[in-house]
Amino acid sequence: MYFVFEMDFQSNKSYIADMVRAYAEISKTAVEIVQTAESIVLVFDKENEKIEQFLLGLESRIPASVFLKKSKHYFSDTKPTFSATKQIALPVNISLCPECQKEMFDVSSRRYYYPFTSCSSCGTQHPFVTGHPFVRENTSMKFLIPCEACLEEQNKNPLRKEYPLISCVDCGIPLRMRDKNNERYANDKGSYRKLFEVAAKAIVKGKSVLMKTPNGYRKFYKPSKEMCDPQDIVLMTQANALNQHLMMVTQEFNALLSIERPVVRVATKSDETKALFGTTALVKYPDDGMTILLAKELSDVQLEYVMYQQTDATAVADFLIDFDIPVDPQKECKLFINQDMQFFVEGERAIYPAYAPVAKDVLCIAGELAAVPMEKGMLMDVQEHFDAVDATCVYILEDDPFKSGHSCEKHFHLYQGLMLSVLAEHNKLTEKAIGIHFDDALHFLYYNQKNVIDVVSPNPFDADSMFSHIAALREGSDRLVMNYKKSYPDIYKRLEGLDTQVDLFTVTAIMLGLDDESFEGISAKALGFLGKGGIQIDTRVKDNRFDNYAFLASIMSYLIAGVENELLCYSIYESFGDYIAEIVGQLANKTKAQYITLTGETLANQALYARIQRHLGRQKLLFPKQYPIGKSAAVHGAIYL
Repeated sequence: MYFVFEMDFQSNKSYIADMVRAYAEISKTAVEIVQTAESIVLVFDKENEKIEQFLLGLESRIPASVFLKKSKHYFSDTKPTFSATKQIALPVNISLCPECQKEMFDVSSRRYYYPFTSCSSCGTQHPFVTGHPFVRENTSMKFLIPCEACLEEQNKNPLRKEYPLISCVDCGIPLRMRDKNNERYANDKGSYRKLFEVAAKAIVKGKSVLMKTPNGYRKFYKPSKEMCDPQDIVLMTQANALNQHLMMVTQEFNALLSIERPVVRVATKSDETKALFGTTALVKYPDDGMTILLAKELSDVQLEYVMYQQTDATAVADFLIDFDIPVDPQKECKLFINQDMQFFVEGERAIYPAYAPVAKDVLCIAGELAAVPMEKGMLMDVQEHFDAVDATCVYILEDDPFKSGHSCEKHFHLYQGLMLSVLAEHNKLTEKAIGIHFDDALHFLYYNQKNVIDVVSPNPFDADSMFSHIAALREGSDRLVMNYKKSYPDIYKRLEGLDTQVDLFTVTAIMLGLDDESFEGISAKALGFLGKGGIQIDTRVKDNRFDNYAFLASIMSYLIAGVENELLCYSIYESFGDYIAEIVGQLANKTKAQYITLTGETLANQALYARIQRHLGRQKLLFPKQYPIGKSAAVHGAIYL
């Protein structure tokens, strides 16, 4: 008889399973641990007396994860078998596990206030990596020699066995802090803590601190109405302040505290956060060791949140904290959450590097990312981490400047890569499917079990000539343009001088007079609408094709009529949702496809998502599981071209 404990875990990452294995070794508990494509399974002999004690101990050792879902347990007369996924040693870029955090705040530990504390299963490893395989010689820490205590740990501590980045206060990375007049160094327990204490007190006094972290340079400052930038991130310094200042559902709270530490857009709650940030803000909980230690000191001086700007070494600040070891930061991950649905919008952290167990003799390039053949599969990571690659063909994302010189070089569209990525994640590459791809423009796609076809493509959009296009739409449209010019002369003048390449949502944000002139700004404003329903924005004129200029003309009419921005922004996405549902319905009838994939960052909007769910919720909608809904998933999809 066997006792089986299963945890839903939808990721190709192995750090949670590795933590369980390390704890089993530490506690000397006999258990078989298997990670499948959908779960982590623990199989015990029913007579094992340590089962209850082990599972209770696991609660305090396993962190929350955006990939961890429900768990279940059951008994089995025979030993069950599971299809384990192939795992290879890859560097992670997540926050610290509970055990490493304990060490960092234990004054008796060799890692007390040491900001580069990590173990085999946690921490900011990837920023230090320079190549594969993941060994110390292929990291920027290769010049640091581990002390005797660390070397002993590599042999005896299950959490750090053969860990490439092992270090501590005695053999690790020193810090320095500078302002215009002084310089201080940190290379022991006391000086490390003092440095972060000084930095926190400076921020409380209104000073700015530019800090190099493994995830890049972050400029921290105490928020004020004058300084707050809508693109900057609110860093909460303590967990109990989250519910005090933010209006969150349980899923948002859990995601912020998860070991992946994504950025999440959430609604503000307290009067002070509403006054500073408006109705919503981009929020994060401390992630890497540098930020965690600064947040601890900020919390001690009663500062419950600060802001930081992702920047570079040239940013101007009152204080600078840095270190000499080079790092290669990854792009921050943003997570979209709507009740039980969640997906990454964009980013690389907690997602790449990734391994797909698909044997292909190809090279795929999409932006900074590459997918190369490795260990009977495809390894996806930044291009700089790979040497020359032998491949029969090279797939390159459209408009990418990469030149392979290969005799078989093929270019693919972003929407192709993203649709194939979602289908592959759901094991539906053998099924017909309809695709909705919505970034700067809206595409309707059809997958015929072999190729992705753009069946309803968007009309072209030229920002520099949009007023002439709007004036020619229909009788009276020229008067609409003149009336808008009279009502909003400054905005009209700005719009007249735009470059051709400016996208529709940037134009819309400028037209609405938003501070954040982007898709993100429109989304944030839409979340401020508290009504029950929107107004109809013109999303098509003929042949079921979206017309950019009719859309803008509709917005101009409502602005002249005095419609408030929150209602307009909400209505934009609601109208798009109605249009999308109508076209998808027509395509489904024609093709008999059962599955619908959704890709593109524009779909990460609460109003649009709700409208699509309302109309298409009974359909088989396929969202990404572990790869982003946006551009950085294209390298994964290219594998299946």
